[in-house]
Amino acid sequence: MKILLLGLGAQGKACLYDLLQNDDIDQVTVVERSYARAEEFTTNLNDARVSLIDIDANDKESMIILFKKHDIVIDLLPTIFRKLTAEIAIESETHLVNTSFQSHIKDLHNEAAEKGIMIMPEAGLDPGIDLILAGNAIRKFDRVAEFHSACGGIPAPEDCDNPINYKVSWTFEGVLSAYKRPANLIIDGNILRIPGEKIFNYSEEIHIPGIGKFDRYPNGFASTYAKLLGISDTVENMGRYTLRWPGHSDFWKKMSSLGLIDDEPVQGISPKSYLSKVLGPKLQYKSNEKDMVVLRNEIYGIKDGKEAKVIQQLIDKRDLKTGFMAMNRTVGFTASIIAQMILEGKIKGKGILNPGTDVPYDLFIKQLRIRGINIEEYKEDQDS
Repeated sequence: MKILLLGLGAQGKACLYDLLQNDDIDQVTVVERSYARAEEFTTNLNDARVSLIDIDANDKESMIILFKKHDIVIDLLPTIFRKLTAEIAIESETHLVNTSFQSHIKDLHNEAAEKGIMIMPEAGLDPGIDLILAGNAIRKFDRVAEFHSACGGIPAPEDCDNPINYKVSWTFEGVLSAYKRPANLIIDGNILRIPGEKIFNYSEEIHIPGIGKFDRYPNGFASTYAKLLGISDTVENMGRYTLRWPGHSDFWKKMSSLGLIDDEPVQGISPKSYLSKVLGPKLQYKSNEKDMVVLRNEIYGIKDGKEAKVIQQLIDKRDLKTGFMAMNRTVGFTASIIAQMILEGKIKGKGILNPGTDVPYDLFIKQLRIRGINIEEYKEDQDS
């Protein structure tokens, strides 16, 4: 098996590490523009199967040649490359996995199917693991009336030691961009559209037993995922949310209203980019500090003629032995697992696939557990 990995950032490092645990993988070629930093990491891995190259991802012809030399591509480049990378995969007839929302490439389904290749977007944490869990639970219901999915990457409680109780486990500018991303909710069967600058207006405090209180605010389009999961005809209330420690939404609501996460330059400087450069370095984890990922799905409906609910929950923390953050593990390992499942013939299909319906649940969960990532699922008969 020959794998091409695009991008060796935090998630890419975890993905590469995980791929190399499989002795059946013959070669992993890594494309990374920050060559010196990537070379230090790959050298320390001391694995002859890894080769590192510096190539411009915009160089379509060179990328096509590179894609054709591999069995599958894992794309962890910035999201601006998603469509171009998918187009190159189609032209080169090479399977592709990425961790971004399918909306970037949804119009390429027919072209990919015609070439007989699989493109699996949303193969990360959120979106990714959340959809795989939800898809499995939903298939066991006769009818789903309500679905709420919330996920967040936050400092572990013992390492919340700054004024906003938040630290960066991926790119801070990416975090700030997400704070202006529009969303929608399904409320009483109707779609409520939320402009990006208003998402924190819809934040609410929730309590997760055994962990504590959180801010929960909308993230992504509930209506899109209702269709992908096959519940758009029945679901009455649905939302996809981000989780943060209490107070986060109030703080960023004020910052957003003041224009401090806008992209529009002010005297030649983007407020968002400036804020990222100023705050980003101050919000980094120390080598002995842990981040924590919390993912929680709540599904309500009818099962075997009775009202029922299913709660699915994942909690993961940084592995200080490897240094990988929980965010790195849950995103990078997931992309690695799904790519390997495609190569091993355990995932079937053509075109743009959906992790909620196309990833075999039991096999995937088994692989997460092998990596020390565990899922808890609670089932409750509402009539009992």
